[in-house]
Amino acid sequence: MFHLKSKVLTYWYGDIPNEYHIKFIHYNIEFFDESNEEYENIKEDLENIYNYDKEAFKLYFSNINDYLKLSDHIDLNKYEDKIYIRIRSNDEYKKLIENNISKNIKVIVFLSDLEKIDIKDSDLVVQVDKVSELPLDKLNDLLTKYNIKEVSVGQFSRFAKEYEHFYDNMGKYYHVDPSEKLKLEQINSITNDIYSVDDYKKILNKFYSIIEELDIKDQIDGFYKIFDYIAKNVYYDFDSVKMTKIINQNLIGPVLYGKSVCEGYSKFLQQMLSLIGIDALCVQGGGKKEEGGHIWNQVLIDGKWYDSDVTADSYRFHNNEEMKSQLVCDDAICYKTYSAISHICDENYKRDNSRK
Repeated sequence: MFHLKSKVLTYWYGDIPNEYHIKFIHYNIEFFDESNEEYENIKEDLENIYNYDKEAFKLYFSNINDYLKLSDHIDLNKYEDKIYIRIRSNDEYKKLIENNISKNIKVIVFLSDLEKIDIKDSDLVVQVDKVSELPLDKLNDLLTKYNIKEVSVGQFSRFAKEYEHFYDNMGKYYHVDPSEKLKLEQINSITNDIYSVDDYKKILNKFYSIIEELDIKDQIDGFYKIFDYIAKNVYYDFDSVKMTKIINQNLIGPVLYGKSVCEGYSKFLQQMLSLIGIDALCVQGGGKKEEGGHIWNQVLIDGKWYDSDVTADSYRFHNNEEMKSQLVCDDAICYKTYSAISHICDENYKRDNSRK
């Protein structure tokens, strides 16, 4: 692995970035040093990151002005299809047009903002938190109006109204006043689950077929059936721990190929639950009893949050052990979360035996 020199990239990745972050985490480029030396260091760092994995490489800007600063100092032509700029208003989009750069980048627009912005011919990435926000029929309708190239699915890149209380947690985590909502949004990394339209359709169709197969009666019945389906039909990809495979960190690996690691397992459960109206988060943490990092879910049932670790129960199922990580309290799992958006889960869910 290589050393990073620029302050901008070192701030996020550290001096020596690891493979997972280089391939999968794409932080917002934001300038706090505009010296010529810093621009030269950024240029060298970008070359190293790009050459390390051209397919995974992405340049993400949450502020168009930062893109303009970088493009004034560095030739970005070789990165054209790897550049993403988040647009929130007509004024921002007009600035892209005025600077003649709208055709050289991919414009990320939240689904809720899409029809408020007069977007013409730009290549678009539509952003949603949940697949339930963008079902197949709605996507097909949008494809007749816009040049949508990709769909970005992720968790709270911008907080919807019902999740605005997370700004307080994020503010404490990043030492930013929670009233500075745009700043907190820009701090967040770009959601890394960016799918081609074709892949997104394949994922949705698989979700729909699973829902139909499971014959779900209500939300509680649906939670257990979906959880069990994932635990039993997805296998942990141990090879991916040694060499990062992006598809196992997103939905493609677990949904389309039945192999994943904890991040993919958790996103599979989160997104499937969204289709039956259950809110779920992906949270991360470190070991209490076990070494290493981990990602699992917190699930909202009847107004209370519970931990659910489908990765752990998948391992138990495939090793003929009892599954025991469905809707449990914090003390029942082996990890302690440090996610800024996590909740305290202080009891196990008492399931009505008549519903089993």
